[in-house]
Amino acid sequence: MMDTLRDIARTSRDDGKDMRSNLAGNIDRERSWATSQEIKDTFYYQLRPHVRAFTKSENARFQHNLLRKPKQVQDYDKLNFSFATDPWINYQKANEFNPIHAHNGNYSSVLYIDVPEVIAKENDEALTNITCRGQIEFIFGTDQLGVNGTHKIVPKTGDILLFDAKLKHCVYPFRSNTERISMSFNVGNINFDE
Repeated sequence: MMDTLRDIARTSRDDGKDMRSNLAGNIDRERSWATSQEIKDTFYYQLRPHVRAFTKSENARFQHNLLRKPKQVQDYDKLNFSFATDPWINYQKANEFNPIHAHNGNYSSVLYIDVPEVIAKENDEALTNITCRGQIEFIFGTDQLGVNGTHKIVPKTGDILLFDAKLKHCVYPFRSNTERISMSFNVGNINFDE
């Protein structure tokens, strides 16, 4: 999948439509994916097992923990999905960020195509109590005694994050003179048809 993502990022850098007016990010280069239908189809089929596994896990969690019912049987091999919005590529540079926001659709995702290691090292070298340089943070509640209402991740090349589209999140800036490339998308319709 990483080769497919690198191909998409390479062609979209110059050929993709400027997406900044549609997105929350304070990032100078956010582009729609611009690639052949063949590569789009390849990406969809490479992504499909991940969306299936996430959907299966979410359905099991919902039915067991929230409904207290036995798990309903679904044939997850038949799961198909559509994108709520076309994927877009983020070419993030130093001091650029995404403020707290959520998305449309059922699920959202970030796929990290190229994350220079120097970004992760910034947190190790920071002289602050709470470091968050270059991290993605998910906000799912308020802090209470013994419970933190957020979760931060230091992304690495190859990471795939799938999460509920309504889950608020933000992306913190990094300071290194480098570029991080990621792809984001929203999953819309999910069905179990052949």
